[in-house]
Amino acid sequence: YSFINMNIHLASNSETRGKLLKKAKIRFSQIDHGVDEDEVKTSLQNQSPTKIAVKLSELKATQPNPQNKEDLVIGSDQVLDLEGKLFNKARDLTEAKSQLIELSGKKHHLITSTVVAQNKNIIWRHLDKSTLVMRSLTTKEIDNYLNEVDESILNLVGVYAIEQEGIKLFEQIDGDFFSIQGLSVTPLINFLRQHSLILNNE
Repeated sequence: YSFINMNIHLASNSETRGKLLKKAKIRFSQIDHGVDEDEVKTSLQNQSPTKIAVKLSELKATQPNPQNKEDLVIGSDQVLDLEGKLFNKARDLTEAKSQLIELSGKKHHLITSTVVAQNKNIIWRHLDKSTLVMRSLTTKEIDNYLNEVDESILNLVGVYAIEQEGIKLFEQIDGDFFSIQGLSVTPLINFLRQHSLILNNE
């Protein structure tokens, strides 16, 4: 594959993922991936949470049609795996509360799949699995937390933003901080740098 005259696109409407790339000073544009995530999850409901994350990230990277076929498209997906059970994004604050009650005092995994496609072919992939242990929370603590946060938290799997108030919910976090936020930025940057897509002095 060639990397001349090529732009980088992030196939995501996620503000957090966009911020991670902006902070790293990577030039990119955000485009819509057009993937119906609920439909894909339903069709893959017998698969493991890891397989679902990988499939969704691949679809997000390969569905868009950038004008220049040489352009790179980054697709990323994250799922929450609680003892083999897949958690979907909470639809409302009531569902958010019941999810936090279920996660309270337990260990869960966040699986983040990040892929890069060029001309609809996957040319790079990275899978990250982080382990998080949530403190045993009282109902009052959960209510206080949900009152404190913005409703945009409902767009996040597990209803917590680790880089904000969500950090208060945890007893232990083992994993890559960027991947936990939804995009494996460090290995992605290494890939881009190896192919001279970002310059060392940028």
